[in-house]
Amino acid sequence: MVNYRLFTPGPVEVSEEVLEEHGKRFPYHRDRSFAEVVGRVTEDLKKILFTDSRIFFFTSSGTGGMQAALVNLFSEGDEVLVTSIGKFGQRWKELADTFRLKVTYLPFEFGQSVDPAMVDDALRANPLIKAVLSTFTETSTGAKNDVKTMGEIVGRHDKIFVLDSIAGLIADELRMDAWNVDVAIGGSQKAIGAPPGLSIVALNERAWKLAENSTLPKYYFNMKIAESFRQKGFTPWTPAITVMMSLAVSLKNFKERGIENVWADHAHWASFFREKAGQMGFSLFPKKPSNALSAIKMPDGVESTPIIREIKEEEGILFANGQAELKGKLIRFGHMGHANEQDTLKALEVLEKHALPRIKEIG
Repeated sequence: MVNYRLFTPGPVEVSEEVLEEHGKRFPYHRDRSFAEVVGRVTEDLKKILFTDSRIFFFTSSGTGGMQAALVNLFSEGDEVLVTSIGKFGQRWKELADTFRLKVTYLPFEFGQSVDPAMVDDALRANPLIKAVLSTFTETSTGAKNDVKTMGEIVGRHDKIFVLDSIAGLIADELRMDAWNVDVAIGGSQKAIGAPPGLSIVALNERAWKLAENSTLPKYYFNMKIAESFRQKGFTPWTPAITVMMSLAVSLKNFKERGIENVWADHAHWASFFREKAGQMGFSLFPKKPSNALSAIKMPDGVESTPIIREIKEEEGILFANGQAELKGKLIRFGHMGHANEQDTLKALEVLEKHALPRIKEIG
């Protein structure tokens, strides 16, 4: 049995109401009652994303959604621009390399955000680039990209903008159509507030034209197959039915609160946490953070790994470590799924108790 609460930036703690729905008896995936659930989820996602795009669901993590987007849009040898500000930007490159796309790689230091002017320069330098693959919120660092400005630039060059919005969706403002985002990818286990198991790919008509001509190999993630089922309200394969049911409840709650209010709540508690943590003496990372998570940077000589383990064992709370080159150097606290006063204050309390003394020891 799990004896700790998730204060991680995905998967997140989900509400009792959502957990209750997840535990209910579920319908047959070809029954009209399930198609009605898929329909409600689809329409609510369109409102939250501010889009009229097609929306596809795949039983996978967010990385599956990233792969689904890539294999359905491109053919071997197509040229793409990949921007990276952390581990998940690197993942775009790894996927593109795996499927033999020609990659122009634009990496930035972990913790930085993409410089939109450099995207403009890269697209000017190579008119053969078909699309830009980027990240909304980089979960490994907490950095957020200026998607609106990037979308203006990508649109001006008449390229396709593919966005991993898995961590930022719901927590940060995103207006897919108005910001020229052609493909947006999400995951059920992040700020959207449901259990893991579903990836979401919203894809507009410009991107669908590429999908109609893509020749990369695909079967389970084939959107042409999925499209015929989507039109009837179903998914092509047996989906994570109970996750879809849970997602319907979570999205209904967001819709009732109003997405602008949901963004504002995430912004408020993220800012509150960072202000108080800064006053305590913690060093915060990065400079342009998302509302989805906060990252505390450990000074030289202090490792985050034993602190995170101690908090889990003694307090029953799990924070996230850094990833890749930042493992042992960060403590990451997700505001997703529990952007509220109680959990924010509790996070600050246990960090003050377990992390701050070790930092003060080294001066």
